[in-house]
Amino acid sequence: MKEELEYLKKELARERAARMEAERQVHDLTMMSDRQKTFLLSLQTGVMVEDENRHILLVNQHFCNLFGIPASPFDMVGWDCSDTAEQSKHLFAEPEIFTGRITTLLAERRLVLQEEIWLADGRCFSRDYVPVFIEGRYKGHLWNYSDITRQKTSEIKLKRREEKYRRIIENMNIGLLEVDLQGHIHYANQSFCTMSGYLVDELIGKVAEDLFMEHSNDDKKIILERHEMRKKGLYDAYEVRIRHHSGEPKWWLISGAPIYDDIGNPIGSIGIHLDITMQKDLEINLTQARKIAEETARAKEVFLANMSHEIRTPLNAILGLGNQLSKTSLDPIQESFLNAINTSSDNLLVIINDILDYSKIEAGKMRIEHIGFEMTSLLRQIELTLSQNARSKGLEFILETDESLAPVLIGDPYRINQAILNLLSNSIKFTEKGTILLGCRVKDTSETEQQLTITVEDTGIGIDPKFLGSIFQKFSQENVNAARKYGGTGLGMAITYQLVSLMKGTIEIESQKGEGTKAEITLRFPIGNKRDLPVKEERHVNIDVLRGKRILIVEDNQLNRVVAGTILGTYKVEVTEAVNGQEAIDLMKTHDFDLVLMDMQMPVIDGLTATKIIRSEISRDVPIIALTANALQGEQDKCMEAGMDDFITKPFIESRLLEVILKHLDHSERPAM
Repeated sequence: MKEELEYLKKELARERAARMEAERQVHDLTMMSDRQKTFLLSLQTGVMVEDENRHILLVNQHFCNLFGIPASPFDMVGWDCSDTAEQSKHLFAEPEIFTGRITTLLAERRLVLQEEIWLADGRCFSRDYVPVFIEGRYKGHLWNYSDITRQKTSEIKLKRREEKYRRIIENMNIGLLEVDLQGHIHYANQSFCTMSGYLVDELIGKVAEDLFMEHSNDDKKIILERHEMRKKGLYDAYEVRIRHHSGEPKWWLISGAPIYDDIGNPIGSIGIHLDITMQKDLEINLTQARKIAEETARAKEVFLANMSHEIRTPLNAILGLGNQLSKTSLDPIQESFLNAINTSSDNLLVIINDILDYSKIEAGKMRIEHIGFEMTSLLRQIELTLSQNARSKGLEFILETDESLAPVLIGDPYRINQAILNLLSNSIKFTEKGTILLGCRVKDTSETEQQLTITVEDTGIGIDPKFLGSIFQKFSQENVNAARKYGGTGLGMAITYQLVSLMKGTIEIESQKGEGTKAEITLRFPIGNKRDLPVKEERHVNIDVLRGKRILIVEDNQLNRVVAGTILGTYKVEVTEAVNGQEAIDLMKTHDFDLVLMDMQMPVIDGLTATKIIRSEISRDVPIIALTANALQGEQDKCMEAGMDDFITKPFIESRLLEVILKHLDHSERPAM
């Protein structure tokens, strides 16, 4: 019995010692200084301290807030956290992984910092695990949680943007290359490798310009200049020729920018590379094509100028001599022959003018005026011009105008007149009997503008509907027989269409074979007033002024000298002739002249050169008037720049020649009162 009591005493003593040791261990963890407790409790991160059996010794309010625990931190002391699986079932995104990780941490008892944990509600926490050892013995651990959801979300968005732009760059086949200040390659992406034909290992450490540039290539200097710019912190974009790994020449567009270290010093550059070989080849081909087109246009202009000169020069003689001949006494047969000659000459002049007009339109040199004009007066003048032609064929000419037409409109009366005359000339030409109608009605009107529809209608031979689709094409005529019978170039409708288009209008043609044709032009004009009309000054001229005047005619064509001399001789002008520019210069050095008529294209010295010499060496005052068979745009500007005073186009009529000469000789002319 005594032995049993001794045994019980010993067992009780051992239990008391064990309890005291456990209480001491708890005391070691719980009996912290007030300063330490206060520090842990006031942290803005979630802190929880557990003993080695996973009983809570300390927890702060922020921990409760993070995990949505309704209990207070003091009530949680003593809670058992060993059942991790049950506690994490609905709290974490992947509870099994979370539970397994806790088991691993507790088993390894190693410090772990900033471990990411995703919660089921989408939040992300950063966790620290701190094992606690006292005198080498494991006494528990500390958990520290921080909400890094915003930071992580930003990182994810940034990563997605980077991935997005990376994919965009890859899809755009943009090559990225990083080099140091000496040009050594540090980084190249796959797109750059594909562009250059090199592998990454073949690029790293190499000097870029040595790989891609010929030693004699001037573009290598461009690269070196750009490297110097990067050292100064400058960036730009430039095109450069390079050599592909295969030896094939390529064109790259490079956009470069400097790279800086942490303290702002440039340490290299990064370049974005685009392969623009295809675009560059296209650009070169287009440049060559444009050059060829410009040369073709110049050749065409020279051809037209020569054609104009070669045709207009003899035509001037034909018309001029025909006009002089008509002033003499002729028998009926001679008069009929002369009329045929004059009519044929007029038709030939129309053809030439059509060709030159269309050439000006094609070259974009046709100018549209914006001046005041009276539409009603314009239409009546057209009626006076063409009604006689219609009546001579037994046709009735009808003019219909709208009473609501504005008295003054703003536009180009000359081009409107030309378009209407083209349509009416066709109608009269292709109509054998019936009527020709010219009408103008107001389609739409406002306080500031009017939209008009101009109609030309005939009862002529009509047009096959199949041909209407190509009627506005140049040199287009319905059939060869019509061309032979009625004449013309097939340019009239094409010119009309272009003129209407230049004036921002439309034209429509309706026709049936054998039933006539109807053309409608629709144009919109601003409404003007009397002040917008051009001022016309009528001048009284005195033909007697010409008597005794000394005029030098410089012309290599004998017949044209005869025409001009005959006209001027009628008015008692003293005419002197020169056949080229050199003769004109020599004559002016020894004779005084009141005026010079200067041809442009002549042998030895042409008219422009002769005029420049006269102006610089002989006289700056004597009037020099250009006589040219070149009616192309720009010819008059050349004459004025050379020092000429005026410009007459061949073939000229007598009244026009006299008007220009008197303009420069009759200093007593005055505006009509």
